[in-house]
Amino acid sequence: MYADLDFWLALLKNDDWLADRAESLLAEHEDELEVSMATFIELFLVAERFTFDRERAVTAILELAAYEGNPNVVYQASENIEDGLNTFDAFHAALSGGSIISSDQAYDELSSVNRIRLEPNEDPPA
Repeated sequence: MYADLDFWLALLKNDDWLADRAESLLAEHEDELEVSMATFIELFLVAERFTFDRERAVTAILELAAYEGNPNVVYQASENIEDGLNTFDAFHAALSGGSIISSDQAYDELSSVNRIRLEPNEDPPA
């Protein structure tokens, strides 16, 4: 049973109006729940609006649901956000395997990623 972010937020937030129903569905489907990377990306995008710890939320979700991907990617993306990347760049860096072709200089701040410059070495034409 695939659960989207609304379900997880209902469980994570202290005062969500869907919390009771989410807890009931969690009990009913506890061994069937699945999530995808899209869930974690959306979670990280909304984390600023709600008060919860990203990494604790990831751990809780991974304990309750099957995830086909590498959980280390999700934790690394969270660390990349702490290092100043936006959510999408954080996931790109976490998925890069250590090298990324990009013109985005934000990757230069990460010690775990080698950015291969997309932009030419010479100054752009005026």
